[in-house]
Parts: sequence; C-alpha cells; structure tokens
Amino acid sequence: MNSKWIGQVFFMELRKLITYRADFWVNFFGLTFFSLTLAYFLWESIFSYTDQNEMSGFTLNQMIFYYLVTPLVFRIQQGQNIGFLSREIYDGTLNKYLLYPIDVYKYKLATYLAHSTFFTLQLIFIVFCYHLFMGENSVYSFELFPFLGFLISLIIASMTFFYMFTLAELLAFWFDNIWSLGVMLRFSSSFFGGALIPLAFFPQWAQEFLNFTPFPYLISFPYETLIGELSLSQFCLQCLISLVWLLMFRQVSLLIWRKGQYQYTGVGI
Repeated sequence: MNSKWIGQVFFMELRKLITYRADFWVNFFGLTFFSLTLAYFLWESIFSYTDQNEMSGFTLNQMIFYYLVTPLVFRIQQGQNIGFLSREIYDGTLNKYLLYPIDVYKYKLATYLAHSTFFTLQLIFIVFCYHLFMGENSVYSFELFPFLGFLISLIIASMTFFYMFTLAELLAFWFDNIWSLGVMLRFSSSFFGGALIPLAFFPQWAQEFLNFTPFPYLISFPYETLIGELSLSQFCLQCLISLVWLLMFRQVSLLIWRKGQYQYTGVGI
C-alpha cells in the first residue's frame, strides 16, 4: 500500500490548525501567561516563607522556567485530538476509517503528530522569547546537542503517550464509558511525570519507584535533556528505557485493536 497519504494527512492537519491561528494564539498566550503568573507568585511566596535561595536543586528562576516548559511539554503530548477514538467507537463514526483503504492507526498517529508538531513550534518560540527577554538572568542557553536531544526525547515521549492513551481508549470496545479512565490517565501522566510538581520534590523511594514506570520519561526526561542536565550516557539509557515503553504500549494496543474489531458493531450506542 502506498504510504504517501501519511504525509498528506500530516500536512493537511497542520493547515487546519494554522487556519484559525489568531484565535488559537490568543488562547495559547492567555493560558501560558496565567499559568506562569500563578507559578511565580506561588513559588515566590514559598521561597520567601522558607527563607531559602534553593529548594531541591531549584532556584526561583529555575522553578519559573520549569513551569514555563513542562506544561507546554504535556500539552504537546495530550494535543487536541486525543480522546476522539472512544467517541468514534461509541457513535459508530469509526466506520468511515474501516472503509477507507488506509491503516487507521497510521492515520490517527499522523494527525496526532501534526498537533504535536504545532505545539512544539510554539514551545520553541516561547523558550526563545524567554531567553531573549531574560538576558543574563536566563537559566537556559540554546545549545545544539541538548536541543536535538530534547526533540528526540519529545518525539519518543509523545508517541509513548499516544499509544498509552490509545490503549485505554480501545477499552471502549468492551465498556460503555471509559471517560474516567482517560481523566485518570491524564492526571497520572501530569502528576507522576512532573508537570504539576518537579519529581525532585518527591521522596527518594518514590523517585526510584517511578523510574520503573513510563511517567518520568514523558515530561521530566525531555525537560532534563533540554537544560543539559543529563550526560550522554544518561541520555542514551533513558532513551532506551523510553523506547522499550513505546514498543510495549504499541504492541499491546495493536493487539487490543485487532481483538476489539470483533466486538465492534458499527451502529453506535
């Protein structure tokens, strides 16, 4: 089967996102400004109350940069088209994909990566603006190898989240409502991945336990790569672990997909 359609779907989805860019950018900057302002006043109060210049390896400036980057990393992964597969199973609109001479999984992955790419460009722009305006007070400097490593880790993390969330959504073949499972998975990925609070603030035993789960490799790992905190050997090791989780979720989700099609009636609920 010709696979050129994958690139066409990818760029078509990008064009759709750019069509309403004015409304999206206003919403994007509003949310970014709100979350960043909230993080600043919260942590500024915490640092002032404890009378410390550093907490768990973070200064106030480093903490602000952390809360600038990690919510955007999580936004790249969850995208805007995550959560629609279960709805299509419930209302029967999955039929159109099954009738097309295409691979449904590749189609969904192409549209997902288009959203992730769009959000990644926004993240790069925001980080560049931060570095530009902060000047000497910036805690981040653009360096080639950490930045390339960040992009690699971000691609792996995004695809891992896609297959992990798709695995949960495919349970809609058997269950009438999996909405709460999706919410729980989003929250778990955000909390245990480090989007809500840095993993350095977790107890040591919790950090060691989380290393055996996929969550730290979704958000914390890309951030640590971006700021150059990881050595080459550490980066390669964490990339390897991330790839293992990615391949595992992919294989299991494909297996569930093949079995779930036998349960699908195509008439909706």
